[in-house]
Amino acid sequence: MLALVKKERVRGFSLEQRPVPEPKGDEVLVKTRYAAICGSDIKIFKWVPWCEHVVPALPFVPGHECSGTVAGTGPDVKKIREGDVVAAETHVPCGTCWQCTHDRKHTCLNMELFGHTIDGCFAEYFAIPESAVRRLPDGFPERAGCLLEPLGIPLRAVLRANVKNDTLVVIGCGPIGQLAIGAARMQGAGRIFALDTNEKRLELAHRMGATDVLDPSKEKVSDYILSSTDGNGAGAVIEASGSANALMDALGYVRVGGNIFTIGHPAKELCIDVSPQVVLREVQITGLFGRRIWDTWDRAEKAVLSGSMDVEAIVTHTFSLKDHEEAFRIAESGEGCKIVFDMEK
Repeated sequence: MLALVKKERVRGFSLEQRPVPEPKGDEVLVKTRYAAICGSDIKIFKWVPWCEHVVPALPFVPGHECSGTVAGTGPDVKKIREGDVVAAETHVPCGTCWQCTHDRKHTCLNMELFGHTIDGCFAEYFAIPESAVRRLPDGFPERAGCLLEPLGIPLRAVLRANVKNDTLVVIGCGPIGQLAIGAARMQGAGRIFALDTNEKRLELAHRMGATDVLDPSKEKVSDYILSSTDGNGAGAVIEASGSANALMDALGYVRVGGNIFTIGHPAKELCIDVSPQVVLREVQITGLFGRRIWDTWDRAEKAVLSGSMDVEAIVTHTFSLKDHEEAFRIAESGEGCKIVFDMEK
């Protein structure tokens, strides 16, 4: 089978022929149909310092946002069957630690990460433990299936933010930010401010449901948001850009008693004057890591099936695996939004 492989701690991937995995124990073998590029995949492609803390060994196959058809199962698989159309959850829980036994499988203490610590989906086939496989509902669009994993993160943030008839700021209009905007519109947010320096992504944000699109490099975001909310500020902020500076700026325009949700991964430390900025203003800062398994997935599937969320609107480019270099060039440049590999191209 064809697979993208990270072989060395340098920029780029190798396209190689590899044996099709043999599913063992509780593993499910999936024939990949769609696989989407995540921001973490771009980091692995470039091999930034972050990778040293996340990727334990080379070589390995990256990729974790995917959908496909079950082609085989190990002897210990209980529910998934050959022929099922499935999607994959990145967080592979152990099922026995304190977190797993207290309904927190997404923060498992012994977690494996599909596409990071174990081989992922940038290949024609992949093997994954049954605990991280999600059978898609009948009639579910298969390309949308590869977007359920990234949708779950911002959807969870929007649901926690309780945005109905309230104001929300989304920092960063990459794929995760765009999905946060769409989810906020679905939840009936009164006003949605979208922040980015990429004009094309701001245009897409408007189509996804943002009422106000702002370029922080061209205007004073804090002044605009405060003046637009009678000086009160936004009820909630979702930080999806990974910018520590943007996150600090958010403390200047979030409402007293408001909420900031961090789902991006800043490359530098965040410095906060806790007493005046957080304690005295009763601002809540919450980090969210992935999806609640499987509650968030249930909600995401229902949103797509009902037509409330057009997740495929963020897909701007589709490539074959052989064209991976161009796919990652576009993903890295910000020319598009969500980049997807179609294994039948």
